[in-house]
Amino acid sequence: TFAGILKINPYGDDCPVTKNECVGHVQKRMGSRLRNIKQKRKLGGKKRLTDGVIKKLTIYYILTIRRNVDSVQKMKEAIIATLDHYCSTD
Repeated sequence: TFAGILKINPYGDDCPVTKNECVGHVQKRMGSRLRNIKQKRKLGGKKRLTDGVIKKLTIYYILTIRRNVDSVQKMKEAIIATLDHYCSTD
């Protein structure tokens, strides 16, 4: 585990070990959560939550994360902009 590697400190103090999140894992979690929302709440309307919409949203979400790795604030703004753009009625 990551905690075990930190205790061992295999590369010394000059090269600290950092943990990176796997983007694919984040994508999987988001898809699962959206499918759970779909099951629990019956959402209707023009842009209802279908399997296709869930797939598109998770892809857009991951692309946004990958494009804004350098700044969490930019990542957050881009994710909100993506969701706003998708949910707009224009």
